[in-house]
Amino acid sequence: MTAVETPNTYDALMQTLKWRRSIRKFTDEPVSDEELYKIIDAAHYAMSGANSQPWEFIVIKDKETMQKLRFVYENDDYQFTYWLEQQRDPKYRHPYFNYPPEEMEEQMKRATGWADAPAMIAIVCDPRKQFGSVLSARANLADGSVSVLSCTMGHVSMLTQLAAASLGLSSARIDTNSQDGYREVLGLPEPMRLYTMVPVGHRAYQPGPPRRLPTEDLIHYERYDANRLMTGAKFLEHLDMIRGASKGSYGGGKPKD
Repeated sequence: MTAVETPNTYDALMQTLKWRRSIRKFTDEPVSDEELYKIIDAAHYAMSGANSQPWEFIVIKDKETMQKLRFVYENDDYQFTYWLEQQRDPKYRHPYFNYPPEEMEEQMKRATGWADAPAMIAIVCDPRKQFGSVLSARANLADGSVSVLSCTMGHVSMLTQLAAASLGLSSARIDTNSQDGYREVLGLPEPMRLYTMVPVGHRAYQPGPPRRLPTEDLIHYERYDANRLMTGAKFLEHLDMIRGASKGSYGGGKPKD
């Protein structure tokens, strides 16, 4: 096997990371099959538990299929999330879901603009492949942590979007909770599962700069500095900050009492 030269492309990586944003409205400009292949080719180099590689990809361009996926998302995932969010204090609801029920149909159209993208990559997984890893990696057996399978699929999802960004394309991560509706649209047999959907295309708007906490505030040396642990009051301030900052991005309306 030929050795791979050690890369020194940190600046290019940072440029890609900062340019990548979750985009939910796209132009009509097409995405080529070659570009989609390159995205998937890069994504499948993601790390996985025991190199189990539990992912597969479904490339979707057919407009009818995209609209069927939108229908499932609106009637299963979106409504489920909306009514769950209503249990929160309005101040802390996700902006996408902070509006009265009579506005749901209008807001759903806005929230599902991703379905008009020229292409979609559905990332699916075969949970059986996780048996390739150690038994403790399969579930929350030890301390309630997430399973290695979930972490693994998160890796491939992020690489999919970074690969798209490296080609000057935009994307988003459309998470799913339900399975049955998507299973029917995509023809997924058991035990395959839809993990996430990634619309791909050219952004129809320019988002603002990414908002991230200062790096120096996140680093500890040798041991965790307990003096910097967020108090309950500080956490609420943090929640106020991220909710306020995201209102413009998500377009959440003010709740009506």
